[in-house]
Amino acid sequence: MLKKILFGALTVLLTLSLVGCGGKKDAAKPAEAPAEQKAEVSVEGAPDKAVLAYAQLYAYGIIEDENQAAAGLTDADIDKVQDQILTPIVDAFKMYPLSDESVAEMTGKYVEKLHVAMDIKATVKTEDKEHPVVELSATTINQEGAKKVAESNADLVALGTAYGELKAQGLTDEDLKTSPDFQQFALESIDNYINEFPLNPEAKLEVTCEAAKGSDGKMHWAPQNPEAVAKFVSGQK
Repeated sequence: MLKKILFGALTVLLTLSLVGCGGKKDAAKPAEAPAEQKAEVSVEGAPDKAVLAYAQLYAYGIIEDENQAAAGLTDADIDKVQDQILTPIVDAFKMYPLSDESVAEMTGKYVEKLHVAMDIKATVKTEDKEHPVVELSATTINQEGAKKVAESNADLVALGTAYGELKAQGLTDEDLKTSPDFQQFALESIDNYINEFPLNPEAKLEVTCEAAKGSDGKMHWAPQNPEAVAKFVSGQK
């Protein structure tokens, strides 16, 4: 039973963190574009960097500084979406007897792995004064494959076995949270599982942009359909 609980926890982690951002209609778009946008209005930043900012934010909750500036997203904008992306991950890790420090460390590792593995890129495909088109590419995690890995992963099996034996010996979750040996073992086990996440082939998405007023009061490029970007980076079809 403990093994099933552990496997279920990581399945929840994967599903919520990669799929949960897709339905947030107000996710990170600063504002709606004016109804009658004139072509001569000055727009800050490059459209490819702006689209990359949204893709990075929806994928793992962090944005490189130059992309954030291009999109006109403030730290408050990012914090709002970051909470939506990372809270399910943190909650899933808390289903294990992990200390707060271990949860923070594991979340950081998870985000970094997504950042490297997904290799999100954006290039301008069509230059246009009102609606430039950006080609977005990324390697997403195969969600169904990752669920199957969770069912047979040797590291998770070992973690579940150890957890069950220690509980049978009378140790509580609080005892395990303060055990350096168990914390290290749990972190290594989960980390090894995450390293085995199967990936989908690289995919591409054409993103049509529009000018929108950012939280900084200036006009910036933004995806016309931010939900499509969120679905794309989460591996949804």
